[in-house]
Amino acid sequence: MRRIRLDRRRFLTLAAGVGLGAELLPAGRTALAANDRILRLQNDEDIENLDPANRHGWYDELVMFAIYAGLCLYKPGKDWGWRLDAAETLTQPDPLTVEFALRPGLQWTNGFGEVTADDVRYSYERFLDPRVHADYATDWEALDTVEITGRYSGVIRLKHPFSPLFTSTLPHASGLLVCRKAVEAIGGLIDTTPPATSGPYRIGQWIPRQRLVLVRHELWNGPRPYYDEIQILPMTQEEGETAFDAGDLDMTKIIISSIPVVAAAKDAGVTMTSMPALAYHWLGMNITHPKLADLRVRRAIQHAVDVPAMLQATFGGMVPQAFGVVPTPIAGARTRNLYGYDPAESKRLLHEAGVVGLELRLDLGQNEDHLTAAQVIQAQLAAVGIAVHIHTMDAASFIALHENAQGDGWRDTQLHVHSATTAPDASWVTPWFTCGQVGIWNFERFCDPKWDALSQQAVSELDPAKRAEIYVQLQDMLEETGAYVFLFYGLNTWLTRAALKGAWTPDGQWPLLRDVAPAES
Repeated sequence: MRRIRLDRRRFLTLAAGVGLGAELLPAGRTALAANDRILRLQNDEDIENLDPANRHGWYDELVMFAIYAGLCLYKPGKDWGWRLDAAETLTQPDPLTVEFALRPGLQWTNGFGEVTADDVRYSYERFLDPRVHADYATDWEALDTVEITGRYSGVIRLKHPFSPLFTSTLPHASGLLVCRKAVEAIGGLIDTTPPATSGPYRIGQWIPRQRLVLVRHELWNGPRPYYDEIQILPMTQEEGETAFDAGDLDMTKIIISSIPVVAAAKDAGVTMTSMPALAYHWLGMNITHPKLADLRVRRAIQHAVDVPAMLQATFGGMVPQAFGVVPTPIAGARTRNLYGYDPAESKRLLHEAGVVGLELRLDLGQNEDHLTAAQVIQAQLAAVGIAVHIHTMDAASFIALHENAQGDGWRDTQLHVHSATTAPDASWVTPWFTCGQVGIWNFERFCDPKWDALSQQAVSELDPAKRAEIYVQLQDMLEETGAYVFLFYGLNTWLTRAALKGAWTPDGQWPLLRDVAPAES
């Protein structure tokens, strides 16, 4: 198994570029030894948008869970569940009604006063405001109104039953609260500098692409987190592992291929924690490209990829094969594919389509695991007569290439290896493959109003078994398009100092920074 590692000199060069330089500790010392009230950790990317309605990804959410309060938040541990946060009470007496009462005395930063029920109403109703253009509007599509019944109390009223409310809306970033007065004062939209926050931490310093420093929110009246300061450094997982090895980070996520290397080292000063990721990785095809417009060609590609062999070559069989876009253990995950490895059928379909000497470009971001998988897929497609040229780029360029907003570059896209993270409810997966997401996150550009309607039906279905059946059907329909080869679900693996007690959601996607503390605490 080939593994790329940065040496100390290469890391120092990178560190100087991101502004760490003089703050790096001598090799062999741990970051915890420098100050036991300062936590340093790696984040996969720099923050891009800290608006709950328009956040860009998990790298934003990691920060948002520390600086914002919500009515409730996810609990750390192995099982999904939620705990009260800004709310003192939170109950659902019937499928269309949620009653809440806020904890009195919770304050906004920057002098905006107390958090009230008016802020709750504004926070959730703005998801449906067309001026906000909320990327996560589907999280609140069932919302009718938030009725204020007192300074700290109110009722969330829904238009129809909404199964994901307490699994992937309220405890997640779409349930975080923003300050009405502060946000309206800046025109209604939030970027990377929120005008007011109410969580246990606030932003103390941000140097783009270098570091983000969180400091205590002095007026926070909830449970007191351990650390006075949290330094969040945007770098790849490979760079993060090098920084951790050098003693310059306390926590970092690592790539899957590093797991056996770390395990073999048996370093008593390091704790490795692996959790099944609620993430899905797939090979996608732009169905509007002339080379891929014929379903027979796309089906031939599906039959040419031997996913189990690819996973063995890439990860040594350490990660589970994906059978769809709903990862296990979420209800609605599939247990089989419709179209498996069959190179003879692949060649037959190409011959039937009159395709000879097909050449395709495969795009992917700078991800070592994806690159290795792409190289195996390249060899497998070559075996049926399809030449693949791999094209790697940074993550931002990869996303921009597939978006309509960035011009016509998407017209030339053909194949891509892509991944996405999700929440513990299948309703969080399917909205990204709808007609409305073509040119945004729907890179395959598949559009079927019937598919969209079925996805919407699943959100309102309260019977768990029936919901699961619908999501299986939706994934069957995706595979039938020929535009998807489902690859793997993966793992989230973190390294921490043995003196530190980590805290994560059950999928390990985010460290819950409020709960990270020394191991003896």
